[in-house]
Amino acid sequence: MIYNNKKNIFYKLKKSCLSEWLKYTRHSFLNDLISNRLPVIKFKKYLLQDYLFLQEFLKILSLSSFNSTNYVHMNRSIDFMISIKNELKLHIKFCKKWNISANQLKKVKVLKPNKAYTDFVLNVGKNGNNLDLFICLAPCIIGYGEIGFRLSKIRNWKKSKYKEWIATYSSKEYQAVAKENINHLDILYKMEKKKNFKKLLKLFRKATILEKKFWNMI
Repeated sequence: MIYNNKKNIFYKLKKSCLSEWLKYTRHSFLNDLISNRLPVIKFKKYLLQDYLFLQEFLKILSLSSFNSTNYVHMNRSIDFMISIKNELKLHIKFCKKWNISANQLKKVKVLKPNKAYTDFVLNVGKNGNNLDLFICLAPCIIGYGEIGFRLSKIRNWKKSKYKEWIATYSSKEYQAVAKENINHLDILYKMEKKKNFKKLLKLFRKATILEKKFWNMI
């Protein structure tokens, strides 16, 4: 399985802070989501905050394009931005299915745990390089892939009222995104002249904890 390849930097980081990782990827929000115990009002709250997060994600990716040291990586960031732009459109349609109006999306205020994560990644990106930045994004991009994959292996997951969300992150398309990001971390790590695993682990651990706090706010 792509998430447990012992050779890649993602696995080594995850294994080195497994307790934090499991608290994030096995969070009660996810358990309630698949078992239908999650109140709809909480899911809507999540969708609203995720809408704001995606907008900040675009800023982060624009920063990664600026930080790129070659044309290939710059183009990758630009392509990633385009995909998130399209995801925002799909997110608005998805919100509509849950009776969240465009007006509600415009009025929603960002909550502190949401802002804390995006501010953290932006700050790291401004003061570090793309390896630092994508290490901080790994719990989000790759983590959601692992979460989707795990949930889709649970019996009767399609009976959940939130099955469409699970299907999105367990899809072949999103699993390919997660795999590509795992590989990209390895590429960036190999390019790094002064490899500092302890620093990267510190960034990865903090990002993982901030992602867990994102679930906590729901």
